[in-house]
Amino acid sequence: MENNDKWIVQIRKGVFEVAILSLIKSEAMYGYEITSELNKIPLFQLPNGSIYPILRRITKNNWATTYWEDSHDGPKRKYYKITDEGMEILETRIHGYKTVYESLYSLQNRGRLK
Repeated sequence: MENNDKWIVQIRKGVFEVAILSLIKSEAMYGYEITSELNKIPLFQLPNGSIYPILRRITKNNWATTYWEDSHDGPKRKYYKITDEGMEILETRIHGYKTVYESLYSLQNRGRLK
């Protein structure tokens, strides 16, 4: 799979919000921490700083709240925590992606013996 495939680029754009909401579902995280976790999965690798417009959109849509906390080794960190509305969006989108995947899988295997 080629990383610069336009189709893959569009898919990545569509799933970053879901990936971030999935990460902050269980615990609040700060931007660099979120980027580090995403970068562990090749599909979600981001250049430094690219995550912040997505985080702004997530907070603007009220899918996450933010708060500042002191850091032991530097400046204060802005943490992102999922909201109830964010949980609803996450569940809806995960269900939507699952439905699309299952439908494509079904089409791909149509007519094949199981």
